[in-house]
Amino acid sequence: MSFFFIQMSDTQLGMAATLSGPNNKKRTEMHERGLQPPQIEISTGFAYETERFEKAICAANRLKPKFIVVTGDLIQDPEDLSQLNELQRITNTLNPNIKIHMAPGNCDVGNSPTAKLLSLYRERFGDDNYSFDHGMMHFVVINTSIAFDPIHVPQEWDAQLDFLKTDLGRATEKGQRCVVFGHHPLFGETRDDPDSQMVIPIKRRRIILDLFKEHHVEAMFSGHWHKNKYSSVDGFRMIISGPVGVPLGPDPSGIRIIKVFGKQLDDTYYGFESVPDFIEIE
Repeated sequence: MSFFFIQMSDTQLGMAATLSGPNNKKRTEMHERGLQPPQIEISTGFAYETERFEKAICAANRLKPKFIVVTGDLIQDPEDLSQLNELQRITNTLNPNIKIHMAPGNCDVGNSPTAKLLSLYRERFGDDNYSFDHGMMHFVVINTSIAFDPIHVPQEWDAQLDFLKTDLGRATEKGQRCVVFGHHPLFGETRDDPDSQMVIPIKRRRIILDLFKEHHVEAMFSGHWHKNKYSSVDGFRMIISGPVGVPLGPDPSGIRIIKVFGKQLDDTYYGFESVPDFIEIE
């Protein structure tokens, strides 16, 4: 079965306003972390992200993918109901025949998730560790913020590992091909990347990677960096996608289109000005 789907990441309504102004604290923090803040005019509200998320949904309605996965940082502030309402308003303009799957990011549940923020996310969006099938493909969505720092919710890390072991084990028994989605990437260059704010810490990363290797996971699609990055280890591909919202690198705001045909898994990132009018599956 040949088909295609779309990955979106970092819609993050409210981020541009958070970064507005040359003396903004958040911009200073980004400089300290080695990130390049975008050159954004003074912004309020979330008009910047609204425009881009609307473009993403319009592109999906035109292209008609089998489904969409949004890999986290849905809004800037989980306690800002205006951001949440705008996210839901735009999401509701998606063709109802196209299923959209959400994953939480650190802005949605915290850099160190708490029981309160996890409960709030689940109330609004449903499960944060789950899976679904399309044809012989098995797709897994995980809450990478738990893997990043479970200090406040250690039982959630244990539950996530149990979920992955059970879920991937069933897929392996069925002979399904497996692909994973989450907000944080496991690594940017190699499986031994040093710990940083940008990747899952090596202690828990190795546990996850060993599970992925055991169950022949082909790839993981993530966001978090607000720019594109590609790497692989032992045949496992780590794909980091640029944002629907604010870019933090050379890549423009956009979406990733992933084609599945035969044994191929082919993906291309498109800025909004270059999204094709239709998708051909070879």
